[in-house]
Amino acid sequence: MQMKKLIPGALLLAAVGTAHAGVDFYGLFDLSYGKTLADDANGKSARLHSGGEGDGNSGLNDGSGGGSYGNSTSRIGLKGGMDIGNGLKANFKFETGGIDDDLRIGKENKTFFRRQAWAGLSGNFGELRFGRQDSVAFQVMGAYDFNGMSNAASALGNAGVAVWGTGRQTQSLQYISPNMNGFTAQVGFAGKEDGVDNAKQATSAGLTYTAGKLSVSVVGETKRVAGDGNFSAVAGSYDFGVVKVMAGYADGVFNDKELKGPNVGFVAPVAGFNVGMHYGKNTGTKDSATEFFINREIYKNTYAYLDYGHVDKKDDPSSKAYALGVIYVFELPILK
Repeated sequence: MQMKKLIPGALLLAAVGTAHAGVDFYGLFDLSYGKTLADDANGKSARLHSGGEGDGNSGLNDGSGGGSYGNSTSRIGLKGGMDIGNGLKANFKFETGGIDDDLRIGKENKTFFRRQAWAGLSGNFGELRFGRQDSVAFQVMGAYDFNGMSNAASALGNAGVAVWGTGRQTQSLQYISPNMNGFTAQVGFAGKEDGVDNAKQATSAGLTYTAGKLSVSVVGETKRVAGDGNFSAVAGSYDFGVVKVMAGYADGVFNDKELKGPNVGFVAPVAGFNVGMHYGKNTGTKDSATEFFINREIYKNTYAYLDYGHVDKKDDPSSKAYALGVIYVFELPILK
């Protein structure tokens, strides 16, 4: 049995490359009904949401320009590439912050292209990028979250053991190697974040090995702020056809909170749907989180989904989050 196309979630646009010359206008819109963990803890009722609302999940991701509601973050962007000679291509990507239900972009933050704003070169040597972009950990490890790192329900994020770990960085220089006999490497360096107290320069590196249905990755990043700790994670997945499974382990300190522990998950095609689960256990805070999801492509580039997450905390009452929604993605060439 062949695995169906997974819901794009937060991975879809991050993974889209710039293989062709020209400029594309693209976007993702997430409309859902549901509530977050914070809503549930505060006794708020479920309601309609855009994926651009909120401040991100409770994992290591910085949440800047993102959202806590639904599965994915509503946004639009421009990306492209152009051959410049000698086998080289110049590439760029500019992507807005989250679009909320009042059509505000990035909400309190005034930066328009809050999610991505980078340019670079690619060729036989691989790819170089500089600017604001997803961390090496996010790019290398994101594929091991089978529900696209769901905003509201992510078990890995809500338990604080997400292998995709840290969020975006400004002044970030990254190198991505070509595939070398199944191995792909990625390294990064980021300067001190402006306006962040006790900010530090950070370096990162990731390595992935893929052989058929098997994928294994390891990643590490030095501390971004004095007083926090370094971040590291390892994860692997195997696609059995009838089910795809993953297991991972994350270790880090963020905002003086220990984020350390294992996570597991699976996704399987059932009657045309993708059905899956993730579970994470934080051995530092003793929090645990479970996530169930089901989704399906109902029309071209249009996905329906149901996400449910439950968190058990050591010192606080348990809480739940859920989202029933639709995601639409598009990509339009505007210059060739």
